[in-house]
Amino acid sequence: MSPLSQSMQPPSAGGLRPSVAVDLIVVASATILAFAVSVAFEINEGLVSALRTFETYQVDELPVTIVVLAIAMAWFSWRRFRHAQEELKLRLTAQQALARALDDNRMLSQRSMQVQEEERRHLARELHDELGQCLNAIKVDAVSIRDQSEAGSEVRRSAQAIMDVSSHVYDVVRSLMQRLRPVALDELGLRSAVQYGVEQWQRRHARVRCEFDAQGELDGLGEQVNITLYRLVQECLTNVAKHADAGHVAISLMRDRDQIRFGFEDDGRGFDPGRRNQGLGLAGMRERVESLSGRFELESAPGRGVRIRAAIPAGDPK
Repeated sequence: MSPLSQSMQPPSAGGLRPSVAVDLIVVASATILAFAVSVAFEINEGLVSALRTFETYQVDELPVTIVVLAIAMAWFSWRRFRHAQEELKLRLTAQQALARALDDNRMLSQRSMQVQEEERRHLARELHDELGQCLNAIKVDAVSIRDQSEAGSEVRRSAQAIMDVSSHVYDVVRSLMQRLRPVALDELGLRSAVQYGVEQWQRRHARVRCEFDAQGELDGLGEQVNITLYRLVQECLTNVAKHADAGHVAISLMRDRDQIRFGFEDDGRGFDPGRRNQGLGLAGMRERVESLSGRFELESAPGRGVRIRAAIPAGDPK
């Protein structure tokens, strides 16, 4: 149960809270003091004598009425107290149910992302093993046809065209494989994979100065942590290319004891984080981080760029 839930629980039957005990002492002391003052000064007899002249208006019956009103108000307060306790129990039950639903949703989200990454890995492997080999075979046959044909002939030109198209399609397939599943992530590790991805992005967007800084031990973090951090970098750079119109981008990865800290900052046009139509990219990043029990923070404003901070526990969750 969360600290908020614990703080909202009603007092146990085994004892009273200190504030309630103090209140009861004050009430008892005030009652005893009032009785003592009434006895000492014979207040009731004085009131009876003073009100005797108003017997026509039955004013002397007011004390009994006031006592009955006090008892009725005490009963009313007790009823409201019981009702408040019932409402509190219902709220606590709803809060606990919501917490369980959020935990279930986080588990489902994490599993969904795992399945998505597994499917991406499978597709990348199929593209490499099947389509890549077929394209290589086509290119080899085209080279053979070109070498065996006469110079300047139509067959030679067609073979060369087939070679060029095969090379272009293979480049497209390689790009798709890289987007589906970064090969460098499996072969070189997180640091080198992110560095390579940043360099490739920098070549396509030469006007934007992109800096990448990695500190600490970033190997052996686990599959889900690696792919989540890589996707964060990938999504941030994609947003810069599509929306930011930035001139400078800074990305950092740092291991701080048992946490991996991710940082991103640009000097682009920024946006209002409070608007609802932010797109699925930011929501996906937040969901990825929180599914690993991490924290995700976003700061931005129109004309002031974007700043993202995330912290993820090192190692895959059990």
